[in-house]
Amino acid sequence: MRPDICVPIVEFTRDGIVEEAKKIAALPVEMAEWRVDFFAGYEREILSVIEELKRVLKDKKLIVTLRTETEGGEPNGGRFDYEALLLNILKQDLTDYLDAEVRQAPETVCRYHREHPGFTKLIGSCHDFQKTPEKQEFEALFDRAEREGYDVGKFACMPETPEDVDRLLAMTADVKERKPDFPIITMSMGEFGKKSRLYGGLYGSSVSFGAREQSSAPGQIAVEDMIPVFDKIYAGKKHIILIGFMGAGKSTIAKELSSRSRRAEIDTDAWIEKSQGQSIPDIFEKEGEAYFRDLETAMIDELGTLKPSIISCGGGMVLREINVRKLQALGEVVLLTAKPETVYERVRGTDNRPLLRGHMSVEYIEKLMGQRMPFYERAATVRVSTDRKMVSAIAKEILEKCC
Repeated sequence: MRPDICVPIVEFTRDGIVEEAKKIAALPVEMAEWRVDFFAGYEREILSVIEELKRVLKDKKLIVTLRTETEGGEPNGGRFDYEALLLNILKQDLTDYLDAEVRQAPETVCRYHREHPGFTKLIGSCHDFQKTPEKQEFEALFDRAEREGYDVGKFACMPETPEDVDRLLAMTADVKERKPDFPIITMSMGEFGKKSRLYGGLYGSSVSFGAREQSSAPGQIAVEDMIPVFDKIYAGKKHIILIGFMGAGKSTIAKELSSRSRRAEIDTDAWIEKSQGQSIPDIFEKEGEAYFRDLETAMIDELGTLKPSIISCGGGMVLREINVRKLQALGEVVLLTAKPETVYERVRGTDNRPLLRGHMSVEYIEKLMGQRMPFYERAATVRVSTDRKMVSAIAKEILEKCC
C-alpha cells in the first residue's frame, strides 16, 4: 500500500504558516501537519488558524499537533494548555486529524472523543528519541491506542543501528497483521531510519512524513526525493516475477512467458552486470556478496518504472526481507521449484555460479537449497514445480495463475 505523504508546517508566524500551506497545496502529496508547538502567536488564535489552513489546503488532509517537550516538541509549546487545547479542537471539529500523545494526553481527551465522535479523528502517538523499543513495548502502545479509542496509532523511535530499523519494520508488519483494520503509522528517525520513511508502507505504515524545506523530526526526507521512489515502488502489481534456486529454470521460462504474453523480459542479474560493467562472478570476487546484495536491493525500485514485464530474479534476491516486500508490491511472485538432482543436471556444465564453485554436487545443492527454501516460500504468492514438465506447460500454468 502506498502511504500518504505528510508535509510538516513549522513556521512561527500566522502569515508564514499560511504561506507554507499554500506551497504544500501545490505539491502532489496527501497531507500536511501543523506543529502548533512552533507557533509564536496566542492560544486564542489557534482555532482560526486551523480554519484558514483547511481552506488553503483544500482537499489535502490536515493533522494538528501540539507536540510536548517530553516527546521532542518545542519548549515554546509549553505556553499552551495541552488538555484544554486538545479538547477545544475536538469540540470545534475543524481538522481531519488531531495528534494526542498516548503517554501524555489526559484521559478526558479520549473520553470526549469516544462519547462525541465527529469529523476529527484522533491519532494516538508515541515518540522515543533514545532507542527502538522491544517488541512487547511496541505492541503494547498500539494495543492501548486501540483500546482507548484512538482512530490511528503512531510510533516514532530512534535507531542505534541499521538492524534497529529492520526490527522496527518487522514489528510494524506484525502489528498490522494482528490489527488489519486499525491504521498505524511507524517510522525510525535519524539517518539510519530513512529506509523506514521510504518503505514503511510495504510493512503496513499508512503515512510517511517528508519535508518541503524545513523538517519537524530527524531524518525526514525531502518530498522531492520521496515522490519518485514512491512512484516506483508503489506502482501496483503489474509484473510476473520469477524466483527460485539457481537452475530452477527462471531464465528459460521467462523467455517463454515473454513470447506468450508479449511482455518484455528482464533478467535482474543481466541488468546488474550491464549497470556495473562486469560479470556477477567478478562482482562477487572483487566486491563480495554483501555488495552484490545491495545492488539487488537498489535495482528493484527501477522495476516500478517499467511496463508490465516478466522479471527473472537472481537466486538470492529474496534473502532480504526488504527485497521481498518490494517485489510483492510490484507483482505476482512465482516460485519455481525443482529437485536437487534436477538442478544439478541443469547447472553442472556451467562456470557462472559463484556459490557452487568447488561445491558442484547434489549434496551441496540440497544443503544450500534447504537453507534458502524458507525464504522462497515466504516470498512466493504463486508456486509452480518445474520437474519433468515441458517449458510450454510451465508457462501456461503460470499465466493461468497470474493473469
